Amino acid sequence: MKLKMNKGNIYKVQSLERALDILDCFNFQDREMRLTEVVQLTGLNKTTAKRLISNLTARGYLKQDPRSKRYQLGLRLFELGGIVFSSFSLRKAAAHRMNLLQRTTGATVLLGVMMEDQLVYVDKREGHGMIRISSDIGWRRALHYGMLGMVLMAYLTPEKVRDILKRYPLEAHTPYSITDKNAFSLRLEKIRKDGYLSERGEAVEGIIGIAAPIRDYSRQVVAALGVALPIPQLSEKEDVQRIVDIIKISADAVSSDLGYLKI
Repeated sequence: MKLKMNKGNIYKVQSLERALDILDCFNFQDREMRLTEVVQLTGLNKTTAKRLISNLTARGYLKQDPRSKRYQLGLRLFELGGIVFSSFSLRKAAAHRMNLLQRTTGATVLLGVMMEDQLVYVDKREGHGMIRISSDIGWRRALHYGMLGMVLMAYLTPEKVRDILKRYPLEAHTPYSITDKNAFSLRLEKIRKDGYLSERGEAVEGIIGIAAPIRDYSRQVVAALGVALPIPQLSEKEDVQRIVDIIKISADAVSSDLGYLKI
């Protein structure tokens, strides 16, 4: 593997650049190609091109027709494109409600999805006040982290939850974090029963997080919407319930915009 640094101080990995050059050969006009055509377009020698195409095919980024021997873009790219499209659609559907939540509550508003078994923040509105929640757009965290991650995990199968926790074990972010698997399982069960999560200082000390699930036309949970506020701002039980009600209504509204029919 060779590394090159261009004038923009971007390190280029030669083998990765070549693999991407192969993918860039395909377009709406040229959807299928033989190995010889890829070699001609990329300028790679046949052995290198064949090795890279073999790897891309094994990972699902390319597929080969067994009869024509021609290559096409694979379903893995379709899956990744679907994630990107879904994120854009989700952000558009949630934008208005996130703005309203921020104005109504003064809280930091967060929108997250599960991507490759991790929590990814796809949108955010900063809250008022001096405390800033360090969860910016594009950040990844373990899926069990905080209000959004736990809401997303609550609607996975028990087998999937066990698999994720095996690879990303529960850890203490504050003295109040749940680190016992049985207690965590009960928490997920409660989220499913209540339709929301309210946690105090489990991810960040001094912060209360309240979140609810977002569903799309498939009736599956595709995202979580939540707010984060300093605990002193929610001193009374009635204050917490007011935010819970607002969050649930907001999440339901976004779900409706995504095609979810609550019947």
